[in-house]
Amino acid sequence: MKHFRCLVLLIIIVSAGAPALFTAQNAVGIESLGHVGIAVSDLQKSLHFYVGQLGLTETFRLKRKDGSVMLVYLQVGHSSTFVELFPGTLTASAPKRANAYHFGFFVGNLQTTLHRLQAGGYPLPADAFKRASKMAADGTYLYFVYDPDGNRIELSQATPQSYQGKAAPALLKSGQSDARAHLQRSH
Repeated sequence: MKHFRCLVLLIIIVSAGAPALFTAQNAVGIESLGHVGIAVSDLQKSLHFYVGQLGLTETFRLKRKDGSVMLVYLQVGHSSTFVELFPGTLTASAPKRANAYHFGFFVGNLQTTLHRLQAGGYPLPADAFKRASKMAADGTYLYFVYDPDGNRIELSQATPQSYQGKAAPALLKSGQSDARAHLQRSH
């Protein structure tokens, strides 16, 4: 029930603030909320709740080298918003924290966004741009930044071959030319 209230609250906040947030051009390049990552202790119970009860759709899973599930991606309706479930990250021995593992924003061009953040005073390590140019297991380019309280925020660029781009092609429309240019420069 606690997860349901948090999800409903998140949807209300995003829905209520969306027109104001996206009316003006965002100078940094953030285009939408991409996903919310949630630490879960029992994957089957979580899937029952999010898929079976809330009606989200499982779009893909990523597995570790040992075959165990690393994350499960769930799509919210036919939108470009997802919920990520991270099994095994919420355990009795883990430090107590909120169940949100991180949240992510989709950006049109990750390198441009990082340059804008750096120009705005956000401290990036020397290898940030190199790390952000490596394609992740899900086919996106991503980089994590942290808010002042230490919350992880993923900046993610969908690509035509990414799972997210295939599940939600609208993600590619605004940043598709940027994504192609990034791929050509990176390879």
